[in-house]
This record gives sequence, C-alpha cells and structure tokens, in this order.
Amino acid sequence: MLIFLEKMYLCRERKPLTNHLILVKMQNMKDNLHKKIHGSLLLLFALALLFPACHKKEKVTPPKLTKVQETKAKEVTVTVKRYEQELFSLDVNHLAEGIEQLYGKYPENLIAKDCWKDRDMMAGLKGYLTDPTIKNLYQETQKQYSDMEDVTAALNKAMKNYLTHFPDAPVPTIYTLVPGMDFNLPSVFGYDNDLFVCLDMYLGKDCKYYALAGMPKFIAARCERNFIPLDCFNKGLAYKHLPEKTPVTALDNMIFEGKKLFFTATMFPDATPQEILGYSDDKYQWATQYEKQVWQYLIKQNMIYSKDDEVIRRLVDETPFTRDFGNASPGRLGAFIGLHIVSSYMKNHPETTLQEMMTLTNSQQFLTESLYKP
Repeated sequence: MLIFLEKMYLCRERKPLTNHLILVKMQNMKDNLHKKIHGSLLLLFALALLFPACHKKEKVTPPKLTKVQETKAKEVTVTVKRYEQELFSLDVNHLAEGIEQLYGKYPENLIAKDCWKDRDMMAGLKGYLTDPTIKNLYQETQKQYSDMEDVTAALNKAMKNYLTHFPDAPVPTIYTLVPGMDFNLPSVFGYDNDLFVCLDMYLGKDCKYYALAGMPKFIAARCERNFIPLDCFNKGLAYKHLPEKTPVTALDNMIFEGKKLFFTATMFPDATPQEILGYSDDKYQWATQYEKQVWQYLIKQNMIYSKDDEVIRRLVDETPFTRDFGNASPGRLGAFIGLHIVSSYMKNHPETTLQEMMTLTNSQQFLTESLYKP
C-alpha cells in the first residue's frame, strides 16, 4: 500500500502555482485589519509607549547535563541522501525499470513495493518529472544545493547535542525532496526515524518562483538555507519527544510550541533568539518590548485558557502579525511567550532534564511552577 509521498509524487495531479487556500487566508487577514481593536488593548499599548520596557536579547540557557550524559557525548555523522537527484536522473521513457532498481534504497513511503507495476502511477511520475515548473524548481535546487556540506556540518554539531540529551535516540537519515513547492506540505517532516527536507522550500526569500506562486512574504522570509538545520529539529525531531496528548487550550498550545522552540535552541546554542523564532530584528524587538503587556492582555481577556480554535490559531499559527496586537507585532506571539514560560521553568528547575521536561503534560502546573513573570 502506497503511503504519503507515493500519492504526492506518483498519483496526484499537479496543482497550479497559485495556491487558492493561501490567498484566501491572506485576504481574510487583510480584511481583519479593518476591524476595531479592543479599547482595553489600545489603552494598554498607549501606556506601554509611555513606559517602554527594556529589550531582552539573552539566549536560551540549555539545561544542565547529567554525568552519564556528559560521558556519552560523541561525534555524529548525519547521512543525507539526495532522493530528488536519483529521481530526476531516471530515463522518463523507462521509469518502471528505474524505480524498481531504486526500490530498497529508499524508505517505503518514498518507493513502495511493486509501485513500478502500476501504469497509472508511472504515467503520473512521468508527468511530474517532465512538468516545466517542476523541472525549473529542480534545476534551481541543484544550483543552490549542489554542495550541502555547510548544512550537514550544522546538523552534525546539533545532532551531537541531541544525542547528549537523548542518548538512546537513533540518528535519523535525512532525505532531500523537490515536491513542487506544495504549501500544504511541511518544509521538513519526520516519518519513523527518517527526516524529509523539501529543498524547494529553501530557495531564498527573493526566489522568483515564490512570488509567482503567491507565497506570502512572511513565509518566504523563512525559506532561507540557514533554516534547514533548525527546522529539522523544530519541525521534525521535537515531535518524537513530545507527549501524544493533544493540546486543548491556548495555554496547552503555547507551551507545546515553547517546548519545540526550547528543544531547538538547546541543540543550537549559538543561534540567536530571532533565528530560533524566525523573527526579523524589528519583530523580535517588538515582542521583547511588549511581552509584559501582551501577557497581561491575554490574562485579562481570558485567552490563555480558551479552547476556541480561532483564538488558538491567532496565537500560534504562522501569520505576518498577531491580529489582536496590530500589524507591527510578530506572528506566533503565543509561541514566543511559550518559549519564555519553558525557559523560566527550566531555569527554576535545574535538576529537570530536557527529556523529562518535554514529557510534562499538565500545562497549568507547568505555568505555576515556571514562576514566569515577564
């Protein structure tokens, strides 16, 4: 039975470059700009402008290691397999033979057993490999990623930190893909012990294909090469260590996102908070300056315990700004505060390991014991 990527690569019809859902979502965001902001919020931020807070630029302090963890620290070599190169090197007139030869070299969710015997599937694959847009994307990825030594080096360094905190975790194999700039597909995702990186989502913020596809600029800003290693941890490996319990309240989601960010910052201790959060300097400055006022507003409006999906999305979804606080604010302010709650918890519980912290599920207790006070 074919799984996720076979369906994506070999079965589906190509989507047009303009993603209707993304454009509709962005239009809704623009429409929301015309709504009035609560009077209490205006007053809150008017006061904040009179008494601006100090800017905080400290990095996340990684949790201390146990003696056992320290002794087990070791160098790691991450394996990166270029699936897209092998796929595009196939003879499109003899795809079945080529796919059969690749079987076993790649995971089943990339090439399933006997998939080469399905004529419709091979026809779909041929259409994909000969699609002009896909070919242009592939050529651009090869131009920019003919050499990935810098990415691999960053991953090796971070993976050493990862195995120090999670000594029993397997080292994932990383597979690079060119899915066709599908906005509905995560740029990095995990499956079993593998990580899959969509290289066509890391072609630089000024990539002409993003503009043609109608990609929002705030998303394109995260499509830079340096985000690949960070995303492998934030969007991939972090999920392996989070509880299966589904977040319900806004606070649940904020702490969930905060854990992912803290986890990633621990693996990349030299990264700046802006890099970990994916914020520009201006957006990060706004968030640090008004953190206290934002937190007070969320409490006053009873938002942190809200179970309303729309409220939760406003706080943690990828957006150009957080609607409740105006277009000068960054998006994902709930994740920003979640990171600071987690950081405060770990600072006040130095005996807690990263592995232990990631598994905690009681968000209210977590918040109380964090002693978070912006």
